[in-house]
Amino acid sequence: MKKLFITLCGIAVLSGLSNFAYAEGKGCPTDKFSPEMKGKMHQNFTPEQREQMKAKMQQKKAEFEARLKLTPDQKEKMKAIHESAKCKIQPLFESMKTERAKLKQLKESGASQQEIQAQKAKVLKIREQIKAVRKSNFEQIQAILTPEQQKEFNKMHEEHKQFKNQKNKFEEKQ
Repeated sequence: MKKLFITLCGIAVLSGLSNFAYAEGKGCPTDKFSPEMKGKMHQNFTPEQREQMKAKMQQKKAEFEARLKLTPDQKEKMKAIHESAKCKIQPLFESMKTERAKLKQLKESGASQQEIQAQKAKVLKIREQIKAVRKSNFEQIQAILTPEQQKEFNKMHEEHKQFKNQKNKFEEKQ
């Protein structure tokens, strides 16, 4: 279970899901974020909690790199891939949030099925764009790994999928 958790954290760090760099002003130019998004990034966490999360993510990243036995050159390439993915995916997440809110509003206001379906199509289009960025990120990572590392990375990816499926099943029961 511990290995699975470490794997999941490592994949999350490398797949563009970590927002810590944004909060520190690193990564993408800050003009890509709305003032609302900037304010919400860590509004629910105390400075101590943010530091603890940052330290834990750095530890998980180090464990991930150790499990793959990455060279310093690979680490640098991985960092560049990660930064690039963050710049592409963060605006998509913001758009997704906006479009989902619009969809919810349409449903609550009793809008026509046609309007709701059109809005659902917008949400699905953004979801597909997010999937494309993640797939590209995955492929770029695969390209810098040796065959042995690729096998381990694929194994880690499968473990992540299994955990995600178990988590979804658990959430559905509640």
